[in-house]
Amino acid sequence: MESIFYRKLGKGHPLILIHGFCETHEIWNGFADQLSKKFEVFVIDLPGFGGSPLLQAPFTLDQVGIQVCHWVAREKIANPVVIGHSLGGYVTLAMAAREGEKFAGIGLFQSTAFPDSEERKASRNKVIEFVKAHGIDPYIDTFVPGLFLDKKHPAIPEVDRIARKTLKETLLGYAAAMRDRPSSVDFLKNCRKPVLILGGAHDTIVPAAVTEQIGQLAPQSKVRLIENIGHMAMYESRNEALEIVEEFVTKSGH
Repeated sequence: MESIFYRKLGKGHPLILIHGFCETHEIWNGFADQLSKKFEVFVIDLPGFGGSPLLQAPFTLDQVGIQVCHWVAREKIANPVVIGHSLGGYVTLAMAAREGEKFAGIGLFQSTAFPDSEERKASRNKVIEFVKAHGIDPYIDTFVPGLFLDKKHPAIPEVDRIARKTLKETLLGYAAAMRDRPSSVDFLKNCRKPVLILGGAHDTIVPAAVTEQIGQLAPQSKVRLIENIGHMAMYESRNEALEIVEEFVTKSGH
């Protein structure tokens, strides 16, 4: 049986937090603890990261979403709010496109509904070739600082530690799956559930302009842009991000 590693914290309306690329559930440490004072919070490891086994390659993000949906059903998590960071947002969209009626709301935490541009696809291919040739460590050396606005942010060593646990085959598989993911624009346009779209003003991975564009797609969307951060709001502006998520889950869960 497919297994998903997870931690469960607190009591209240269920909230599932899904990490991003080269991350694990640990990325939500501290953040999830605060939210667990009001909600039942599940933090998971996507297949291939942390304690969850990898899907057989090649795989799609839709297949990843199906596996997480199966886990939700097995654990009998009723009417959750699902929020995903970056890659986790792509998985959240894949889940919601299949079983969105079972969710109270979804959140794109510095993520996008748009597919990769040709330029972005070329960039993914370069990452794949680089990691095949040189391994993970030299890639992580530049990848992690690039997530933050402040290149000396005190959380960088922690995120670096988490990222270096990533297996080579996991990184290669997800880079290809992200490159080939379909657009979720039509889904968002027709989504009648509450949608949180949280962005960073200086995010270079999901630029602020993209966050604003996505917000115009979903009829029930709430767009929140946080100033003076890059791609890691859970570290760079924890209190503001917590307030935004808390407010969204409270409203969506009733």
